[in-house]
Amino acid sequence: MKKFILTFAILTWVFTGCEETPHGPSNNNVSKYPADVAIKWIKLQQKLTKKTPGFDPAVSSRSYAYSGLTLYEAVVKGMPEYNSVASPLIGDNINALPNHQVIDWAASANAAMAFILKNLFANTSEANKATIDSLESALNAEYENKSTAQIVTASGEYGRKIANSIFEWSKGDGGHEAYKGAIDNSYVVPKGPGLWVPTPPALSPPIRPSWGNNRSFIPNSAVSTAPGPPITYSENPDSDFYKMVNKVYTISLSLTEEDVKIVKHWGDLPANYNAPSHYTHIATQLVEENELKLDQAAVTYAKHGIALNEAIISVFKAKYIHNLIRPISYIRSVLGQAAWNTVIPTPPHPEYPSGHATVGGASYTVLASIFGKDHAVVDRAHENLYGARSYENLKAYATEAAWSRVLAGIHYQLSADVGLAEGEKVGDLVNKIEFK
Repeated sequence: MKKFILTFAILTWVFTGCEETPHGPSNNNVSKYPADVAIKWIKLQQKLTKKTPGFDPAVSSRSYAYSGLTLYEAVVKGMPEYNSVASPLIGDNINALPNHQVIDWAASANAAMAFILKNLFANTSEANKATIDSLESALNAEYENKSTAQIVTASGEYGRKIANSIFEWSKGDGGHEAYKGAIDNSYVVPKGPGLWVPTPPALSPPIRPSWGNNRSFIPNSAVSTAPGPPITYSENPDSDFYKMVNKVYTISLSLTEEDVKIVKHWGDLPANYNAPSHYTHIATQLVEENELKLDQAAVTYAKHGIALNEAIISVFKAKYIHNLIRPISYIRSVLGQAAWNTVIPTPPHPEYPSGHATVGGASYTVLASIFGKDHAVVDRAHENLYGARSYENLKAYATEAAWSRVLAGIHYQLSADVGLAEGEKVGDLVNKIEFK
């Protein structure tokens, strides 16, 4: 009997072994594909955000949302337990499968990602556009060796069709081609005690004042995650507001070398990164270290990208409702410390709540739903500059990122704490999206 079972097992392996091949007609389940295509495109996108003008945190977060969604939709029909999340939003069955057509899911993802990045980064350099074309061509050549040119071509057409539908829909969200300018000249800056004023050294006008009104993937997410108002403004030394600002000033007087390293690590200097790209770097590390297949990588990037986008919309909505003064303005004018400065420049928009904290809260909450809240992580984003940073769980990296802005003198502790909680609410909403 044992001999029969062994013989049957060997024969089964021989006649079905081709199903373990990650490409080709014999295998049509995304869970069999490696995540390489997703990882390579997201890493290229991170480089593009560094090298393309206008890709500030708001524009970058939006780009990760649409690329993550595009990746997911380009392969979801090969994931039997999962649903399209774009079709209900766009109002069309955007990824209906062609009749009798075998899809190479990696080739579909490859073409879809190339298309969406070319369009989201339409203002990038010709050299960067050539890099996009080069990656697409290299991966296609690899897939043709494992499948057939006909299947890869048809799969690419399928992926591009999906990406085009998503890109056309993206044009109506309020952030289309936002890389052309962050300043709205029609916006009138409110004036009054405790309200935001341009900060040194650049004294720039406020950026992205209407970003909080952008269309979100989750209806009314900015409203449902909105924080309450900050502490009542006061210049009285006995007031809670004065004490809150004075804490920032006091901390600045005794910063250690480690404190400054934390500030610069999360300030992403001089790498010209930004918070959404940094958090995406952590997501990619988790995808690689856990050896996720393409199906789970697609889910990860879709959820994480949407979370970044919703968090940025939510935090900018709140910032321009409350228009709170930045620490540097109060410390110089009220505390009388005219020469005081921050560790890194203060971003040109209102203080409350913290963007780093809000986006970080959304990031870790979504990643915890995939990898587990107690999953440790070593952030190697700037290992060559500041060393790797280790965290015993996923919340810890978001907490340190939020704290870094207080150490920098850019935010109050309240704004960091409130932002982190706001981001967690955003992440909870994203985790409720019915991917399956």
